[in-house]
This record gives sequence, structure tokens and C-alpha cells, in this order.
Amino acid sequence: MDKLKAMKKLIWEILILLNILSSGCKEEFQLSHTDTSSLFVVEGFITNESGPYTIKISKSSHVDDPQIYPITNCNITIYDNTGFYEQLTEQEPGIYITDQILGKVGNSYKISITTPDDKEYVSEFQKMIEPGEIDSIYAEIEYHESDGSSFQNPGYQFYINTKQSDISESYFLWTLNETYEYTVDFTVFDVTQVDDRNEEFIRDYTPLYRCWKTNDIKQIYTAETASLTNPLISNKALHFVNTNTKKLTHRYSLLVKQYTIDKTSYTFWKGIEDQLSGENFLFLTQPYNIKGGIVNVNDSTEIVLGHFTVASVNEKRIFVDRPEVSFSYEICWVILPKNDWGNAADEYGLVYLVKTHNDLVGSIKPHCLDCRFDGGEIKKPDYWID
Repeated sequence: MDKLKAMKKLIWEILILLNILSSGCKEEFQLSHTDTSSLFVVEGFITNESGPYTIKISKSSHVDDPQIYPITNCNITIYDNTGFYEQLTEQEPGIYITDQILGKVGNSYKISITTPDDKEYVSEFQKMIEPGEIDSIYAEIEYHESDGSSFQNPGYQFYINTKQSDISESYFLWTLNETYEYTVDFTVFDVTQVDDRNEEFIRDYTPLYRCWKTNDIKQIYTAETASLTNPLISNKALHFVNTNTKKLTHRYSLLVKQYTIDKTSYTFWKGIEDQLSGENFLFLTQPYNIKGGIVNVNDSTEIVLGHFTVASVNEKRIFVDRPEVSFSYEICWVILPKNDWGNAADEYGLVYLVKTHNDLVGSIKPHCLDCRFDGGEIKKPDYWID
């Protein structure tokens, strides 16, 4: 059904935008309409981390034409149970931010939204629960299948353990952020550049040899202790990083954020996690039909997508070194025949020449010398540990 596709498309948009921390009261429902281009969507959260907090308001589009249609000029207010409230400011179309409010463990929060056409949407109060503690994060060398192949690729499998809680029922959502150190394929000090006028000049590429790149991992992980004898999570598998890229060639770091959420939020995110576990969740035939806890005050039958999550946060970072296993990523090659050097010219017509180990002169493409071409930065992160 088209609306089922719309739900899956929304999930994908949420992950791309990295607003994977938003949930409210949930209930199962069946999608029965075919118009998928006008559903009201709310994405946002508040935690015990320092703000500002962001709320995104938009209309959904058809799954065959994925677009973001922001709703501007909304009046959005976050309330807490002590009587404090704050009206958000629209930073850019459809994106609203806080200025003063600070999430506090033990307090409860709700959101109210009024659109330019005077529709009003609200959520119920949700309590910010005491954060569960992370005991440890560790990595093991394992072999997993990847890219639809039966070949077992080596890499690091990361796991997490939580500390035992005084609460018998705890619900967790984890999000991950990776940073890795990598280098280009050529260790050169002087590179001769030849332009289309055959003029030569020398440039030192040494500062562009090493980079660090940071990515948000487009996956979520959930777990609960309600069904366990001891209220702790042991050896929960998180992200797997294989050796098909440069990510593990030098040093790799994983930042794990652990969000303690309520049961209804867990139910929602567990469903999302199950959908994402397939090779292509966009084409799953059994979608997870859930409705967010935000409702239209004057029309309870309106389907409202998206969620406002109240969660407490704990985080931990781990570093790992290059594993002693085989790597299989593509490397740069030197173009030796001089009449082929033009194939490696950059957009300005420059050709980059290097000497090989046997004193032959060859041409290479610029990304083989400048690590920034792969999206990294040459400045080492402040938190980096060598």
C-alpha cells in the first residue's frame, strides 16, 4: 500500500536527518488511505544534554517523489511539569530551536504546535527517566557477510554492556558516531604539477597526507531489561566495521550514546530497528504500523507521523587500532605511459607527477595525494587519543 511505503520513506528521512531520538506515546494502527503527500510530520526531542533542542515540522511527500516540505510560521511551545514553558524560534524553514529550556531528569515535558491554518497538535507529558549507566564497550575481530555476498569479511564487531539498574524495567536506544584516521596511498614530499601550458611547479603535499573523518551511523539499536532476570544488558551487538574501506587502516573510534526511554518509545524504536535489520527495509512486505503520540486536538482521526521524545543520555567512547587481518579496499595506481597522463588531469587541467620506487615518473589523480577528497579534515579532533 502507498501509505506503507510512505511510512518506510519517512523512517529513511528521519535517519538521514539524524533525528532518531524522537518518540512519544504509540499505538498500532492500519494505514488505509492512498494519499501520502500531506501527512503532518513532527521530529524532535529533549534530553538532559545542553540545548538548543530542535523540532522539525513538515508535510510528507509521495514515496515515489521523496521531498521535504517544511511547514513554516508554526507556534511551537515546550512545557514542563513545573509550569515553565518556552516558545521556539524558527531558525530556518520548518526547523525550530529552543533558547533557554534545559531538560532535567525527573521532570516531565510535552509539546504543543499550532500551524498557520490554526490546527493544534499536542503530545502527552513524558517523564525524563534517570539515565542507565554504560559499563563497557568492547570490540572483537569477527567475520561477517557483506554487500549481499557469501564471502566472510573480517572486521571489528562492537558490543556494549550496561551496569545493573535499581529499576527492574529499563528501555534503551543507542545511536553511534564514528571517527577514523586514514591516509592517502602515496607518501610523497614533492609533487610536480604540469598544467596545459606545460609549465611545472612544485607543491608539498605532506600536510594533506593524513585525515580524520566523522560520520553518524545510519542505524539504531534497542534493548530492554523487563524480560530479564537481572536488570542489565550484556554483550549487546552494535555496529560492525569491515576491512573493505580505509576505516580500520590506522585508528578507529566509536562514540556510543545511550538514551534511556520509556516503554512506549521503546516499542516504536524496536519496530524501526527490526525494519532496518533487513537488507532493504524500504521494500519490506510487513511494515511496522505505529502511530506517534502527537494528536490533532480537534481531529483525533488525523494520522500524525513523527515523535517528540523525552530521554536521558549517557555516553562512552572507545578507540581501536588496526586489526591484524587482511584488507580489500581499492587503492590508487600510477599511470606510467606518458601519453595517458591526460586521463588523470584534474578539473583545472593539472597533471600530478610522482616518482615510483624504481625512479619511473608517473601520473596520479589528485585524490591520491589529498586526503580531503574523501571527506576528511586534516585537523586532528580534540578528543583524539593516539
